[in-house]
Amino acid sequence: MGEAITSSSTRLILPALCWNRQRSDFYAVTADVSVLGLRFRSSVVPDPGETLSCSIRHAGSLEAQVIECGKEHFVTRVLRAEAPLPVIVRRLLELAADQNGDDVPQRAHPRFVPDHPDILVTMACGTQIPGRLINVSASGAAVRIDVPLEPGTQITLGRTPATVARCFGEGIGAAFLQPLPAAELGPHILL
Repeated sequence: MGEAITSSSTRLILPALCWNRQRSDFYAVTADVSVLGLRFRSSVVPDPGETLSCSIRHAGSLEAQVIECGKEHFVTRVLRAEAPLPVIVRRLLELAADQNGDDVPQRAHPRFVPDHPDILVTMACGTQIPGRLINVSASGAAVRIDVPLEPGTQITLGRTPATVARCFGEGIGAAFLQPLPAAELGPHILL
C-alpha cells in the first residue's frame, strides 16, 4: 500500500498538530497527498484505525483516520474537515503546486495603482478593517491590512464583493466575485 501512495502522490510539506482523547498533542509534518490519503512524518506514530484531530498550517483543521503506519510515518484518510472536503483538497493541491514549483499562472488583466488607495475591508460579520489598495485589476486587488485573513474568507472591498485568494506578509490578494467592467478600470477607480 505504501508503494501505491508514493507512486501517485504529490509532495506537500506543512507543519501539523495532531491529537485525540487517548493521545496527547504531538507534532507531525505532511509528506504527501494522494487519492488514498494524506501522509504524515512524525516521531509519534499512532495505531492503525486511530482517529486524530489535525490542525494543518494553511490548510485548516480536519479529523482523519489512520489507515497505514510505518517507521516514523503514518497515512490518514480524511473523515471530516472544517470546510467542505473538496475545498480542503483543492487548498492542499494548490499549496502543493506552490511548493513544487508548478508554472506560475500569468496575469489575465493588467494591474494599476489607484489614485485613492484607502479602503474599508468589510467582513461577512460586518466588522470593518481599514486597508490600503496596493494595486487593482479587473479580477482582483492586492490590499495592505493589519489583520491576517485566511484564504477563502468572504469580504467586501468598499462596495465590491470579493474572496481572499492569498495572503502575503503585509496583506491579502482578493479575487472579485464578478470582474469589474472595463469602463471602470484605471487609476480613478473607486471600489
